[in-house]
Amino acid sequence: MSAWRIFVTGTIAFVVLSLSISLIGGHGQFLIWLADHRTIAADYYFYYATRLGEEYGFVAIGIFFLFRQWRKSLMIAVLGLTVTVVTYILKTIFQFQRPSLFLAEMGWEGPLAVLDYPVLAGYASFPSGHSMAAWALFTFMAALYRKPVVAIGCLFLAISVSMSRVYLMAHFLRDVAVGAAIGFAIGYLIYYVYDTRLKTR
Repeated sequence: MSAWRIFVTGTIAFVVLSLSISLIGGHGQFLIWLADHRTIAADYYFYYATRLGEEYGFVAIGIFFLFRQWRKSLMIAVLGLTVTVVTYILKTIFQFQRPSLFLAEMGWEGPLAVLDYPVLAGYASFPSGHSMAAWALFTFMAALYRKPVVAIGCLFLAISVSMSRVYLMAHFLRDVAVGAAIGFAIGYLIYYVYDTRLKTR
């Protein structure tokens, strides 16, 4: 199996499995199960993994490319801007409640906070911007460097960011799955533009 096929297959499997669990078990059940199975190691891992879905990952990779191939650095900037705009538009349209509000309505009184990560409230749960950003960034990287080790590494990091959002009680599985699908589409679209329009110029 080619490196790119590994990444695409893994992405589809993650999205389908996440949506299936969400539909079968309901929005709250997986969150409650995850909260009941937290560990100190997992707390710290997901606490830091979620940062890859923020500006830190884009800035680090953008700077790395800036001193090597500026066109790739430009694509990273376009990628970040596109994800930001799409996330804002979709969250404004849907305005789904965060898990903290949902669980409060259920009457669940278990732990919400992980370390000092803030418990998010409000109505900006769908889709997950962190998940979308991570999948966009790592899809672009996996498409750019089509090697098995890169594909597996990118897949692992993207899934880690998505799951961190559920672990930190910021999103439902549904939110991160849809975010992953949209992020994949954005990441590949930006790669396609780079590969067909800018790569040889």
